[in-house]
Amino acid sequence: MRLTRFQWILVGTAVAALLIVGLCRGATCLILLSLLFTLAGLWIGLGVSFPQWQMFGPSLCRVRTGEKVVALTFDDGPDPETTPALLTLLAQRRVRATFFCVGDRVARHPEVARRIAAEGHLVENHSHRHSPWTNLFSVRRLREDVSRAQAEIERATGRAPRFFRPPMGLTNQCVFRVARELGLTVAGYSARGFDQRTASAERVVARILRQVRPGAIVLLHDGGVPATRLLAGVSMLIDKLEAEGYQCWRLDELNSCEAQR
Repeated sequence: MRLTRFQWILVGTAVAALLIVGLCRGATCLILLSLLFTLAGLWIGLGVSFPQWQMFGPSLCRVRTGEKVVALTFDDGPDPETTPALLTLLAQRRVRATFFCVGDRVARHPEVARRIAAEGHLVENHSHRHSPWTNLFSVRRLREDVSRAQAEIERATGRAPRFFRPPMGLTNQCVFRVARELGLTVAGYSARGFDQRTASAERVVARILRQVRPGAIVLLHDGGVPATRLLAGVSMLIDKLEAEGYQCWRLDELNSCEAQR
């Protein structure tokens, strides 16, 4: 069985601790052990926060391709105030995107989820409640939460999601175990603009463009962002990407691009 980076860190830390205990004594031993466990904990903590590190398993954050293609992904919807306006813009620009939707919000606004799917976009799983404590859920509770979102999205759109993006992008061993059990691919991102925290659409777009490479997965939000700022930012981003020769694909199309390599 192939070990994850998290498991390698645990094994390496255990081996290093045994060596320290065997070779050192007294205060020196305690100091070295403290440093070792602090560094290991810091490394694992950063791996939780950055899916690109692939700490707990294979997360789809960017596709290896020479083609100038990216995937636009939108989290935390559907939002009846912003998502329909975004869909109208995407239709005008002839861009198809991927929406990571919250199951509870799909249940409250199924007509918006149906429209997303009907207009050729992907509707994928972003948990049922989008709880800030999701990363602390047990396997059983996380499985129930993700499964409820699966059911709500399939009920609204007629199609079960194939990708799962955990809330806040945080990952751990439970996330990958539940994803495997449900046949889902964990999806991260490689370019983000912190659009929920930044009031300037120009700054959001500038941040994203600095991170864009062929095969990039762009993280944006249609939930929790004012419609005016969202539309301005997305329109500006599409303009900039097209000016640099990029095309915007759905996440499944981008993923299949790598699978064909």
